[in-house]
Amino acid sequence: MADMLNDGNIKLSFVPSIADISAPTETELASAVDLECLVTADGFQPTVNEEVVSVAKMCETSNSEAPGRATHQVSLTLVRQDDEAEDLGWTTLKRGVTGFLAVRYGVDHSTPWAAGDQAIVYPVKCGERRLQAPEANGATLFQVQMYVTAQPDLDAEVVAGS
Repeated sequence: MADMLNDGNIKLSFVPSIADISAPTETELASAVDLECLVTADGFQPTVNEEVVSVAKMCETSNSEAPGRATHQVSLTLVRQDDEAEDLGWTTLKRGVTGFLAVRYGVDHSTPWAAGDQAIVYPVKCGERRLQAPEANGATLFQVQMYVTAQPDLDAEVVAGS
């Protein structure tokens, strides 16, 4: 059994429009801004916080719990680029911008999206870009909180066509 390795094998694409997040098309994904070469190695932070529903019953002597509502969040830390035409993270992910963050694991990041690819698709709205404190011997970094606006699809599959 081989482990799925991350280095160079994660694709992060900001897509302006996806009609069906369970089946994004190759054409929709081809219009994306690829972010994986702008995000720091530890700068993709997907999280989920899940509430607990207490289901204690009068006849039981121990408390029962069930999963409640989940809150998905995505935070990105990106590197600014000197050339404005290449600074796509900064120029694209502005406060209030909506779209979809499509994520693919286990395939070289430079491989284009293709039918059959497994993906995670988050419908998102960008928060304010936050410049990070400068560091000696460091690059200029900023963070963007992506507010997940609806249930993401953690098991999407890319389909052919437009």
